[in-house]
Amino acid sequence: MTRFSETLEDLARELSVGPREKFLDPSIPATIRREITLLLDQIDRQKASHAIHLRELLRTECTIDTDLMQLEQRIPRYTPYHFPEKEKLKQRLCDLEKDRRQLDLRHQEKLHALEDHLLTLIHKHQQLEI
Repeated sequence: MTRFSETLEDLARELSVGPREKFLDPSIPATIRREITLLLDQIDRQKASHAIHLRELLRTECTIDTDLMQLEQRIPRYTPYHFPEKEKLKQRLCDLEKDRRQLDLRHQEKLHALEDHLLTLIHKHQQLEI
C-alpha cells in the first residue's frame, strides 16, 4: 500500500516529464509544470539532505558507542557507580538522540510544506487542463 504523498509525487513526476519544446512553452499549464518540476527537485534534495544528516548522526553515535565500550574495558572493577567519563559519553548519546528527533521533526515540517505546495500546483494544473 502506497502512501498518499508517494502517489502525489508519482503523479507530479508524470506531469513534469515531457519534451523540451513543451517545457519551454510560455502557457500557464507549462509554467505550472515547471514549478512542479522545481518543487520535485526540492523534495528530492530535502530527502537526500536528511539521509546524509542521519548517516552522520549514526556515524557519530557509533564512534561514541565504541569509545564507551573501550572505556568500560579500562574501568577498574570496583569503581564508583558514576564514572565521570562514562557519564559524559552517555550524555553525548542522549544529546544525539535529541538532535535526531529535532532533525526528523524539521524534516517532516519542511516535507509537509513542500507536499502541500505540490498538491496545490497539481490541482491548479488539473483545473487548467480541463
